[in-house]
Amino acid sequence: MSESGFSLFRKHVFDKFKDPVSAAVLDCIRREREHEEQDRDVLRESVAVFVELGQKLSKVDLQLYKEDFERGFVEAARQFYQVTSRAWMDQDSCPDYMVKAEKCVEEEEGRLQSYIHQSTREALMRATRDELLKKHQDELLQKQSGIAALLERESRPDLARMYRLFESVEGGLQPVADAMREHVKRLGNNFIEESKNQKDGDKNHELVRNLISLHERFHGIVNNNFHNNQIFQKALKEAFEDFINREYYTSNLLARFINDVLKKGSKVAVEDLEKTLDHVVMLYGYIRDKDIFERDYQLFLSNRLLQGLSQSEQAERRMIGKLKTECGYQWTSKLESMFKDVQLSNELNVNFRRNHGDKFGVELYTNVCTTGCWPSSSIPPCNLPPQLKGVTEAFKKFYLAAHSGRRLQWRCDQGKADVMVQFNPKTKKVLSVSTYQMMVLLLFCMKDKVSFKEMQDQTQIPTDELQAHVLSLAHPKVKVLLKNPNTNKVADDHEFMINSKYKNALYKVKVPLLMKLAKNNKEI
Repeated sequence: MSESGFSLFRKHVFDKFKDPVSAAVLDCIRREREHEEQDRDVLRESVAVFVELGQKLSKVDLQLYKEDFERGFVEAARQFYQVTSRAWMDQDSCPDYMVKAEKCVEEEEGRLQSYIHQSTREALMRATRDELLKKHQDELLQKQSGIAALLERESRPDLARMYRLFESVEGGLQPVADAMREHVKRLGNNFIEESKNQKDGDKNHELVRNLISLHERFHGIVNNNFHNNQIFQKALKEAFEDFINREYYTSNLLARFINDVLKKGSKVAVEDLEKTLDHVVMLYGYIRDKDIFERDYQLFLSNRLLQGLSQSEQAERRMIGKLKTECGYQWTSKLESMFKDVQLSNELNVNFRRNHGDKFGVELYTNVCTTGCWPSSSIPPCNLPPQLKGVTEAFKKFYLAAHSGRRLQWRCDQGKADVMVQFNPKTKKVLSVSTYQMMVLLLFCMKDKVSFKEMQDQTQIPTDELQAHVLSLAHPKVKVLLKNPNTNKVADDHEFMINSKYKNALYKVKVPLLMKLAKNNKEI
């Protein structure tokens, strides 16, 4: 048939019946939306008339389809979902509404595949989503069964459905992300408030454990249910930054927690070490003033390395690697240098013992720490005991012979020692003590009684430190030393002596340090 024939068909047939045919087709589609089965082959052929006639006519193409069918079809869809969605909003919960809305979206997609021309897709889906989702979004999210309830119950299928639905709505994800941010902020702030009321100083790391659990939970939701979308990443970051920076002590508690996780003999158990390290580093990333955490972490790491308290060197290095990824090289290079110092010190000690053997009667193990890489560069003054001068001088000559131009200074405020103490002819014990405590005990090789003033003059240990270390030896639960007068205060004329009646079932005894008295103690 020529174009003139189609023109005649349009004039005498199509124009006469287009309105009733269009109305009949739209009515069938309405009934199909109301779940009344329709013959889709008939619908496809009917719609095809509008499309194909325009294609046969020059300069018409889809204009005829769009004016005589599509416009009414899209408006009918809009009106249908306007009425239907209002009824559902009034009667259904948020999850139930979303199930119905998703089904409607899928059905409209099905019509496009079956009998509606593809050029109608944008207009039809926009009208459908506007009426079902966009116009009701705020009300839907704020329902009692809305976003807060879904997050609280961790209803992941419903959260994933919410993401799928609103992803295709212009600006639809931002309100969902905002709601999630406010929900996480509320939970996090509650944890911070609870931590203020803890009387034990959070010894069980309850706050950090709660924050890690909270982060693990919502990080999983963002990754798995919200497709790791940047809008939700930003919302989660803003939420944690809000409450984690409210109190300065959160940084310190985070550093304390990871110290107890990585420390040998720690009672802090974690199910998945790698995942715990990841979440600690993420929490560190949310801290604005990172100096507090970095200072405390470095102090704790220093103590673990110098006291041999690291549970696993591999875990320590993995943690530093994760911190480097988060904050860069500048700070973590110091941590790596600390590890390098300890490694080189191990080799140095082996070589020193190989060259000098046991001729000094003292087994010396040193850590040579590079100034500027470790937490403190100030060196408290003290006098080394005569029993150590031979071996320390020999080590100093050995070291400087291999590293000319360097300066070596002894830090007696760090380290530990094992000291053999003869309490009486029948009682001999090995005491594991601090270096300062060792210096105090060696004073009793020359005198039975030593005053506090004499201890100060001969050791030159700073007064506060000396008090803490000597009172730890004289503590009622320790009783390595006896004190006269027997009080918990110290004056220059107070005297100390070895407790000849000392008893302990163990041969090797670790003497704890009274941390509260050690004002300048290096482990916080």
